[in-house]
Amino acid sequence: MNPHPHSHPHPLDELVRIESDPAYRALFCAELDAAIVDRFANRAAVVAEVQAAADRLRDLVRHGEPGRSA
Repeated sequence: MNPHPHSHPHPLDELVRIESDPAYRALFCAELDAAIVDRFANRAAVVAEVQAAADRLRDLVRHGEPGRSA
């Protein structure tokens, strides 16, 4: 039984296509920009969640647990 050879693209093929095909470059850059914006939005959401959790924790430390007299 002969294994079937797998043709793997050269690692730089996509880079060559990005550099040589203006339409592909525009699409690639648009997708990259969208991914960067999405990543920053996700990061901002996580930072906001962490800040809110820190605020709740500070309130608990300052005022004790809800329903418990300090």
